[in-house]
Amino acid sequence: MKIRKLFVALLLLTLYVGTGMAQSEATSPRMSFNITKEVKPPLWQIVEEPYFVDEDGNKAIDANEKCKIVMKLKNIGLGDGLGLTAKILASGTTNGITVSDKKIPSIKVNGTATVEFPITTTMKTADGVAEFTVYVDEPLGFNTEPYKLRVQTRKFQEPLIVVKDYIVSGDNGGVLEKQKQFNLQILLQNIQQGIGENVTVKLKHPDNVLNISGQDLFTFPTWGPGETQTLDFQLIVNGRYEGTTLPLKVEITEKYGKYGQNKDINLTLNQTLASGTITVGSNIKETAIEDVSLRSDVDRDIPQTNKSNPHCYAIIIGNQDYHSYQKGLSSEQDVPFAAEDASIFNEYCEKTLGVDARNISFLRNATSAKMNQEIDFITRLAARDPQAEIIFYYAGHGLPNENTKEPYLIPVDVNASTLTSAIALYDLYQSLSSTNAQRITVFLDACFSGGGRDMGLVASRGIKVTPKKDALSGNIVVFSATSADQTALPYTDKKHGMFTYFLLKKLQDSKGECNYSELFDYLNKNVGESSLRVNRKDQTPEVNTSLQVQNSWQNWRF
Repeated sequence: MKIRKLFVALLLLTLYVGTGMAQSEATSPRMSFNITKEVKPPLWQIVEEPYFVDEDGNKAIDANEKCKIVMKLKNIGLGDGLGLTAKILASGTTNGITVSDKKIPSIKVNGTATVEFPITTTMKTADGVAEFTVYVDEPLGFNTEPYKLRVQTRKFQEPLIVVKDYIVSGDNGGVLEKQKQFNLQILLQNIQQGIGENVTVKLKHPDNVLNISGQDLFTFPTWGPGETQTLDFQLIVNGRYEGTTLPLKVEITEKYGKYGQNKDINLTLNQTLASGTITVGSNIKETAIEDVSLRSDVDRDIPQTNKSNPHCYAIIIGNQDYHSYQKGLSSEQDVPFAAEDASIFNEYCEKTLGVDARNISFLRNATSAKMNQEIDFITRLAARDPQAEIIFYYAGHGLPNENTKEPYLIPVDVNASTLTSAIALYDLYQSLSSTNAQRITVFLDACFSGGGRDMGLVASRGIKVTPKKDALSGNIVVFSATSADQTALPYTDKKHGMFTYFLLKKLQDSKGECNYSELFDYLNKNVGESSLRVNRKDQTPEVNTSLQVQNSWQNWRF
């Protein structure tokens, strides 16, 4: 009986506990957690702005050269920089140029890293300018600001190693005979502007013609432009040789296997030998190789000054390529070097004259719409600044109206039959003067007679016209490349317009520290003299001013 009671009690207890647990499970609330991950982004400080590094140190991208762009940055953010990629984009003259992104290690907080963007080139690299945009990409979007660099590109410079001359001599003159030693001296030269690499020169001679001097093969690790080498051989023909001629061959090879020019030298037994010691130079004329550069001297070492002129505004236009925008024109009617003229003048404005890049409108091969748009933009900006100064620079074609003789600046999509879309000089001067700028300086590397640097966009009858000169108003000075019906000519060796080259040269030599009187005297003397010497034509720069500044412009400074 007691056992039955105990069993019932245990059963009730079990039911009670089970029910309680079931209730607990049914009534217990489910807990949910919204876990937010804390984001600690990296932030970047550019310790060292991107700069260009090349193998030969000429600051240009040469064919078959490995280059790189380098920058140094620091992580000043709250978190480490992870999963970073160095990104590089190329535009412009990119023939034969390959750029590649590069994964970079993590950069811890307060850590610094030197980031390298590799650039490789091939034989297809062309002359021009490449523009690179570089930045560091971070997966969450905390990237560095993009930087742009412009670097000159250079096509492959070919060497050419040739035999310039040779001389055959004997100790006492005489004739070339069997079993008598004779001397062969060979003069070689690199007659092109490229550097020969891994050059070998080998003298091949037939059996039974022996080289007593012992060395048939010569090697040269490098061979510079215009460089010469003289090789001496002592030879003898033994008694077993059959025949009357001695066919010798100079084989020249180099790194690429195509820039060495072999030479066959055919001697004849019993031919007369030169007597005495060989003297190289008195009997051999060497080709003079001019030491040239792809860049003009004014394009290099542009003075970097501490000038800052936030009130200066500049419009810079280089119109070179007309034939691409107009049917019926040839490349001969383009304006050689005009785009580069404007590009380098733009660099001088920023680096030497201290003009804020935001205040510069730089146009290369500008259409009518674009020229009008940018002239309007800069003049509206300058009109809001009571201390404004304006610089206007133009290189390209000019053209007069045959009937009115009004001079025009010619956009790349305009010609003699569409002058209504051109920029009338009178209207340009009025727009510039309407700003009430304290000083307006105009540089015109163009002529307005219907001629041009190579071939003008001539008027329909093919005649030259003396353009009309309008009276100037406002505080304006105009430096013109030519006078009257002259042509604005190129300075081909310097790869600039004649007028622009000497304008840049004066800015370079003076570091921008010259007054306008000194500048004009320099232009007048050097352009006039050099044009006669180089182009055999007159080119006389002019300066014109408004009445308001005719007694003060000489003392103006940039």
